Amino acid sequence: MEHIVLLVDDDPNVLRGLARALHMQPYQLYTATSGNEALLILKARKVDVIVADEQMPGMSGVDLLAWVANHYPEVMRLVLTGHPSIETAIRAINEGGVYQFFIKPCNPALVGVAIRKALEHKDLLAENRRLVNLNRRHQEELQRYRRDLEILTHLVSQDIQKPLQTVSRSCQSFETQYRDVFDPLARTLVENAVDGVAEVQRLVDNLLEHCRTGAPAVSSTKRR
Repeated sequence: MEHIVLLVDDDPNVLRGLARALHMQPYQLYTATSGNEALLILKARKVDVIVADEQMPGMSGVDLLAWVANHYPEVMRLVLTGHPSIETAIRAINEGGVYQFFIKPCNPALVGVAIRKALEHKDLLAENRRLVNLNRRHQEELQRYRRDLEILTHLVSQDIQKPLQTVSRSCQSFETQYRDVFDPLARTLVENAVDGVAEVQRLVDNLLEHCRTGAPAVSSTKRR
Protein backbone atom coordinates (compact mmCIF):
# COMPACT_ATOMS: atom_id res chain seq x y z
CA MET A 1 0.00 0.00 0.00
CA GLU A 2 1.32 3.45 -0.92
CA HIS A 3 2.45 5.60 1.99
CA ILE A 4 0.86 8.96 2.75
CA VAL A 5 2.82 11.99 4.01
CA LEU A 6 1.03 15.06 5.38
CA LEU A 7 2.73 18.48 5.32
CA VAL A 8 1.26 21.15 7.61
CA ASP A 9 2.29 24.82 7.51
CA ASP A 10 0.34 28.07 7.57
CA ASP A 11 2.73 29.52 4.96
CA PRO A 12 1.59 28.39 1.48
CA ASN A 13 5.03 29.19 0.05
CA VAL A 14 6.70 26.74 2.44
CA LEU A 15 4.15 24.07 1.53
CA ARG A 16 4.68 24.60 -2.19
CA GLY A 17 8.46 24.47 -1.77
CA LEU A 18 8.36 21.21 0.18
CA ALA A 19 5.80 19.70 -2.16
CA ARG A 20 7.97 20.58 -5.17
CA ALA A 21 11.05 19.04 -3.57
CA LEU A 22 9.20 15.84 -2.65
CA HIS A 23 6.88 15.35 -5.61
CA MET A 24 9.05 12.59 -7.13
CA GLN A 25 9.11 10.52 -3.95
CA PRO A 26 7.23 7.18 -3.87
CA TYR A 27 4.42 8.32 -1.58
CA GLN A 28 1.30 10.46 -1.71
CA LEU A 29 1.59 14.03 -0.47
CA TYR A 30 -1.21 15.89 1.31
CA THR A 31 -0.94 19.46 2.53
CA ALA A 32 -2.79 21.46 5.17
CA THR A 33 -2.49 25.13 6.16
CA SER A 34 -3.75 24.71 9.74
CA GLY A 35 -3.98 22.21 12.55
CA ASN A 36 -7.75 21.86 12.12
CA GLU A 37 -7.39 21.14 8.41
CA ALA A 38 -4.72 18.56 9.24
CA LEU A 39 -7.09 16.86 11.68
CA LEU A 40 -9.67 16.42 8.94
CA ILE A 41 -7.09 14.76 6.70
CA LEU A 42 -5.82 12.54 9.52
CA LYS A 43 -9.34 11.31 10.20
CA ALA A 44 -10.03 10.65 6.52
CA ARG A 45 -6.71 9.17 5.37
CA LYS A 46 -4.27 6.60 6.75
CA VAL A 47 -1.35 9.00 7.19
CA ASP A 48 2.10 7.47 7.76
CA VAL A 49 4.19 10.61 8.40
CA ILE A 50 3.20 14.13 9.41
CA VAL A 51 5.55 17.13 9.10
CA ALA A 52 4.14 20.12 11.01
CA ASP A 53 5.26 23.71 11.48
CA GLU A 54 5.45 24.68 15.15
CA GLN A 55 4.15 28.26 15.02
CA MET A 56 0.74 28.33 13.39
CA PRO A 57 -2.34 30.41 14.28
CA GLY A 58 -4.81 28.53 16.44
CA MET A 59 -3.44 25.04 17.05
CA SER A 60 0.36 25.02 17.26
CA GLY A 61 2.46 22.31 15.65
CA VAL A 62 3.37 20.76 19.00
CA ASP A 63 -0.29 20.72 20.05
CA LEU A 64 -1.19 19.05 16.77
CA LEU A 65 1.54 16.44 17.11
CA ALA A 66 0.58 15.79 20.73
CA TRP A 67 -2.98 15.11 19.55
CA VAL A 68 -1.64 12.80 16.83
CA ALA A 69 0.57 10.98 19.36
CA ASN A 70 -2.49 10.37 21.52
CA HIS A 71 -4.95 9.35 18.79
CA TYR A 72 -2.70 7.95 16.03
CA PRO A 73 0.52 6.87 17.76
CA GLU A 74 1.63 4.84 14.74
CA VAL A 75 2.00 8.04 12.66
CA MET A 76 5.62 9.22 12.56
CA ARG A 77 5.91 12.88 13.58
CA LEU A 78 8.37 15.59 12.45
CA VAL A 79 8.31 19.26 13.46
CA LEU A 80 9.58 22.44 11.78
CA THR A 81 10.19 25.65 13.68
CA GLY A 82 11.53 29.07 12.78
CA HIS A 83 11.93 30.08 16.44
CA PRO A 84 13.67 27.24 18.25
CA SER A 85 13.73 27.18 22.03
CA ILE A 86 14.51 24.63 24.69
CA GLU A 87 10.91 24.75 25.87
CA THR A 88 9.61 24.03 22.37
CA ALA A 89 12.04 21.16 21.90
CA ILE A 90 11.12 19.63 25.27
CA ARG A 91 7.39 19.87 24.51
CA ALA A 92 7.90 18.44 21.02
CA ILE A 93 9.75 15.45 22.46
CA ASN A 94 7.68 14.85 25.60
CA GLU A 95 4.21 15.66 24.29
CA GLY A 96 4.51 15.15 20.55
CA GLY A 97 6.96 12.25 20.60
CA VAL A 98 8.62 13.71 17.50
CA TYR A 99 10.90 11.59 15.37
CA GLN A 100 12.98 14.56 14.18
CA PHE A 101 13.21 18.29 14.79
CA PHE A 102 14.08 20.80 12.00
CA ILE A 103 14.94 24.48 12.27
CA LYS A 104 13.78 26.82 9.48
CA PRO A 105 15.03 27.55 6.96
CA CYS A 106 15.80 23.89 6.40
CA ASN A 107 17.05 22.02 3.38
CA PRO A 108 14.06 20.24 1.73
CA ALA A 109 16.40 17.42 0.71
CA LEU A 110 17.22 16.76 4.36
CA VAL A 111 13.53 16.78 5.19
CA GLY A 112 13.02 14.26 2.39
CA VAL A 113 15.73 11.99 3.82
CA ALA A 114 14.15 12.23 7.28
CA ILE A 115 10.74 11.31 5.84
CA ARG A 116 12.18 8.25 4.10
CA LYS A 117 13.89 7.14 7.31
CA ALA A 118 10.68 7.71 9.26
CA LEU A 119 8.76 5.56 6.77
CA GLU A 120 11.37 2.81 6.99
CA HIS A 121 11.22 2.96 10.78
CA LYS A 122 7.41 2.79 10.73
CA ASP A 123 7.45 -0.19 8.36
CA LEU A 124 9.99 -1.96 10.57
CA LEU A 125 7.83 -1.41 13.66
CA ALA A 126 4.77 -2.67 11.78
CA GLU A 127 6.65 -5.81 10.67
CA ASN A 128 7.85 -6.41 14.22
CA ARG A 129 4.27 -6.13 15.49
CA ARG A 130 3.11 -8.54 12.79
CA LEU A 131 5.76 -11.09 13.76
CA VAL A 132 4.98 -10.71 17.47
CA ASN A 133 1.27 -11.25 16.78
CA LEU A 134 2.04 -14.21 14.52
CA ASN A 135 4.26 -15.74 17.19
CA ARG A 136 1.55 -15.21 19.81
CA ARG A 137 -1.02 -16.95 17.60
CA HIS A 138 1.39 -19.84 17.02
CA GLN A 139 1.98 -20.15 20.76
CA GLU A 140 -1.77 -20.18 21.39
CA GLU A 141 -2.22 -22.89 18.74
CA LEU A 142 0.63 -24.88 20.27
CA GLN A 143 -1.02 -24.66 23.68
CA ARG A 144 -4.31 -25.87 22.20
CA TYR A 145 -2.54 -28.78 20.48
CA ARG A 146 -0.75 -29.63 23.72
CA ARG A 147 -4.04 -29.66 25.66
CA ASP A 148 -5.63 -31.86 22.99
CA LEU A 149 -2.64 -34.17 23.09
CA GLU A 150 -2.84 -34.43 26.88
CA ILE A 151 -6.52 -35.35 26.63
CA LEU A 152 -5.80 -37.91 23.90
CA THR A 153 -2.93 -39.35 25.89
CA HIS A 154 -5.11 -39.66 28.97
CA LEU A 155 -7.75 -41.51 26.97
CA VAL A 156 -5.15 -43.76 25.38
CA SER A 157 -3.57 -44.48 28.73
CA GLN A 158 -6.89 -45.27 30.42
CA ASP A 159 -8.77 -47.09 27.67
CA ILE A 160 -6.21 -48.72 25.41
CA GLN A 161 -2.93 -49.37 27.17
CA LYS A 162 -4.10 -52.04 29.64
CA PRO A 163 -6.18 -53.97 27.05
CA LEU A 164 -3.19 -53.89 24.70
CA GLN A 165 -0.99 -55.41 27.36
CA THR A 166 -3.58 -58.14 27.98
CA VAL A 167 -3.89 -58.90 24.24
CA SER A 168 -0.12 -59.01 23.88
CA ARG A 169 0.28 -61.49 26.72
CA SER A 170 -2.57 -63.63 25.35
CA CYS A 171 -1.07 -63.75 21.86
CA GLN A 172 2.37 -64.63 23.18
CA SER A 173 0.92 -67.36 25.42
CA PHE A 174 -1.19 -68.75 22.58
CA GLU A 175 1.82 -68.83 20.26
CA THR A 176 3.96 -70.58 22.89
CA GLN A 177 1.37 -73.26 23.70
CA TYR A 178 0.40 -74.18 20.12
CA ARG A 179 3.60 -73.44 18.20
CA ASP A 180 4.16 -77.10 17.29
CA VAL A 181 0.64 -77.74 15.88
CA PHE A 182 0.39 -74.61 13.72
CA ASP A 183 1.02 -74.84 10.05
CA PRO A 184 3.49 -72.21 8.76
CA LEU A 185 0.76 -69.83 7.57
CA ALA A 186 -1.08 -69.90 10.91
CA ARG A 187 2.17 -69.40 12.78
CA THR A 188 2.96 -66.37 10.58
CA LEU A 189 -0.46 -64.87 11.27
CA VAL A 190 -0.04 -65.25 15.03
CA GLU A 191 3.47 -63.80 14.89
CA ASN A 192 2.19 -60.84 12.86
CA ALA A 193 -0.59 -60.32 15.40
CA VAL A 194 1.95 -60.29 18.24
CA ASP A 195 4.16 -57.87 16.32
CA GLY A 196 1.15 -55.67 15.52
CA VAL A 197 0.12 -55.47 19.16
CA ALA A 198 3.73 -54.67 20.12
CA GLU A 199 3.84 -51.90 17.50
CA VAL A 200 0.60 -50.36 18.77
CA GLN A 201 1.97 -50.55 22.31
CA ARG A 202 5.17 -48.83 21.16
CA LEU A 203 3.14 -46.03 19.51
CA VAL A 204 1.13 -45.55 22.69
CA ASP A 205 4.31 -45.37 24.76
CA ASN A 206 5.79 -42.91 22.27
CA LEU A 207 2.67 -40.74 22.47
CA LEU A 208 2.83 -40.73 26.28
CA GLU A 209 6.50 -39.77 26.21
CA HIS A 210 5.83 -37.04 23.64
CA CYS A 211 3.16 -35.54 25.88
CA ARG A 212 5.49 -35.55 28.88
CA THR A 213 8.53 -34.06 27.14
CA GLY A 214 7.04 -32.08 24.24
CA ALA A 215 9.46 -33.82 21.85
CA PRO A 216 8.23 -34.83 18.37
CA ALA A 217 6.73 -38.29 18.29
CA VAL A 218 8.56 -40.60 15.86
CA SER A 219 6.72 -43.56 14.45
CA SER A 220 7.70 -46.43 12.23
CA THR A 221 5.79 -49.48 11.08
CA LYS A 222 7.33 -52.90 11.42
CA ARG A 223 6.30 -55.31 8.70
CA ARG A 224 6.94 -58.96 8.32
